Amino acid sequence: MDDDAMAARPSKRTRTSTSARGWSNLSSEIGGVILSRMPSLADRARFGCVCRQWRHAAKQQRRILPPPLPWLTTSHKCVFVGFPDGARLSLPVHIHARSWEAFDRMVLPPARIGRIVVCPGGELVAAMGYFDGHHTIAFCRPGVARSWSPAPPPPEGADDLLEIVLHRGKLYALYDRGTLCAYDLAAAGEPGASVRLCIVGAEVPKSEAEARFLMFDEWERHYLVPSPSGGGRLLLVRSKWGESFEVFEADEACGRWSEVTSLEDDEALFVGAHGSRGLRTASSHGGGGVRGNRIYFADETYRRRIVFAGDNPDSLGVYDMDTKITSGIGLPRGSFFGDCKPTGSWLFPSTADL
Repeated sequence: MDDDAMAARPSKRTRTSTSARGWSNLSSEIGGVILSRMPSLADRARFGCVCRQWRHAAKQQRRILPPPLPWLTTSHKCVFVGFPDGARLSLPVHIHARSWEAFDRMVLPPARIGRIVVCPGGELVAAMGYFDGHHTIAFCRPGVARSWSPAPPPPEGADDLLEIVLHRGKLYALYDRGTLCAYDLAAAGEPGASVRLCIVGAEVPKSEAEARFLMFDEWERHYLVPSPSGGGRLLLVRSKWGESFEVFEADEACGRWSEVTSLEDDEALFVGAHGSRGLRTASSHGGGGVRGNRIYFADETYRRRIVFAGDNPDSLGVYDMDTKITSGIGLPRGSFFGDCKPTGSWLFPSTADL
């Protein structure tokens, strides 16, 4: 090889340096594509730790990334299990194992809490639980007042409170027999606050047989879940007798529940004891081990005895809306260890918290 050819050929050191500079100069657009294919929040955090440029790319894409996949809470307060990889995650913060409220514990009332909803900005907190001996909803504004104000009473006939969820700037509450109400958050906890009746529940049954059919008991679970597929749909997921799931859509215009036989192909619902959410799957996560038209549950405590007979860690599973078959959730063996058990709740982290 002549001298000119040797001079034109880059050395190994030069090629390596050029390659290294290429990776470190990753554009924000390409970084966003890579991050959108990472369903795990932990992987997204690691991406930003590679170098300054990657950290900058992650920061620029933070607000437009799809939500990461949830974690499972455990009986160890600071230990979580990633889904679906089963990675064990430890956070150096105090998070309650059941309701995982991460705000000032001074605002919590001396009552048994079933669900807590923190409104955007953290300026208003809604809680479902027992206040002054009554099962109701109460509001608190952290930093403004330390006391809790009960919500206005629901319309007559709405007796047992089952579920609450934040949807389209309002707090929706589900009562027995399918009654749905909406609370205006602008005046929540203040005198004159109002509640709107969206759907009137089934009439009080005339016979004992009808009463048994409509009675909501410990063998059923109800979850309000905003649909992630757009259109502002509010879904009601009902787990019936630990054998199947039913999904209904709130039709406020007609004042009724409409049955939903299937979800979108890229839509999955995650339901749990203290929080439920719908997430897009294939289009946003590149799959990520999660498939659409399915309900991933973490709250069916009785299902361990009936369906899995101890073969699955506690009460985790997935229901296929197409085949109507329930199966294991698919976590790797060893995801839970010793006395570290799932508590029946999902934790939905946000990329904005990175």
